[in-house]
Amino acid sequence: VLEFLRAVPPPVLVPVIMLFAGIGDAMKVVVIASGCVWPVLLNTVEGVRAVDPVTAETARSYGITGMARISRIVLPSASPQIFAGLRQALSIGIILMVISEMFAASNGLGFTIVQFQRGFAIPGMWTGILVLGLLGFVLSLLFQAVERRVLGWYHGLRTSSRRSP
Repeated sequence: VLEFLRAVPPPVLVPVIMLFAGIGDAMKVVVIASGCVWPVLLNTVEGVRAVDPVTAETARSYGITGMARISRIVLPSASPQIFAGLRQALSIGIILMVISEMFAASNGLGFTIVQFQRGFAIPGMWTGILVLGLLGFVLSLLFQAVERRVLGWYHGLRTSSRRSP
C-alpha cells in the first residue's frame, strides 16, 4: 500500500484531496504534506540503514540503548540524508502549493497567476511567475544556511577528507 501511495504523483491527488478535505487552507496543507512526506521518509530510512555497523556494534557493547542510541548514534549518522530529503521536499512543497492554489483556492500566488492569465494580463502573470521563482530561490538560500549551521560538523568533515591525500 505504501509503495502504491508513493508512486502516485502528488498533483494527481489534488482532486481526490479536494473531495475529502474540501476547498480551503486545510486542503492545501494536506496536498503539500502528502507530497513532501515521501522524500523525507525515504531518505530517513536510507540514512538509518546506512549507520556504520562498527559504530552500532560499539554502542551496543557499551550498553547504549533507547533514546541515547537514537540521539547520539542514529540521528547524527542519518541527518545528512534527512536534510537531503528535506531539500527535495522544499521544492516539491513549493510546486504543490502553487498547483493546489491554481486548482481550488480563492487566494495565494498560484490563484493570482491563474487570474492574471485568464484576464490576459500577461505582465502581471509573468510578475507572479518571477515572484514565485524568487520565493523558491530565497527559500533555498535560507535552507542552505540552516543546513550549513546544523550540519557544520558534517561539511567540515567532508572538506577535511577532500584535502587529505
